[in-house]
Amino acid sequence: MTKMSAIVVGVDLSDRMTVTASRPQLLTVSQAAELLKVSDRTIRRWIEAQKVPYLKLPSGGYRIPQASLLASLSGNYDLAGEIAALDERFAGVTDEQVQAALAHSK
Repeated sequence: MTKMSAIVVGVDLSDRMTVTASRPQLLTVSQAAELLKVSDRTIRRWIEAQKVPYLKLPSGGYRIPQASLLASLSGNYDLAGEIAALDERFAGVTDEQVQAALAHSK
C-alpha cells in the first residue's frame, strides 16, 4: 500500500481526530461504517481498493485502526511513517512472543 487519501464531502473530521489520537482503537468493519455513516459494503469496497488502512485477520475479517482511518480520509495519512514508527516501537518483539500473545488471547 502507498500513501492513501480519500475525500469525504461535507464531513468535519477534526473533532473526531482529537478524540481518537489519545486512544488508539481497532474497529470492525461495522464500527467503521457506523462512525463514518456509510454502509459496511462501502468500507469493504474501500478496503478492497486500498483507500483506507486495515489489518487482515487470520480468520479473513478486517480491523481498521480508527485514527489511521480518519487521517486517511482527511488526506494526511502517512503509511510509511506509521510502519517505521511501529517497526521501531516493536523492534525487540520476537515471532515467538507474538505467537504466545495470540495463543493467550484465545
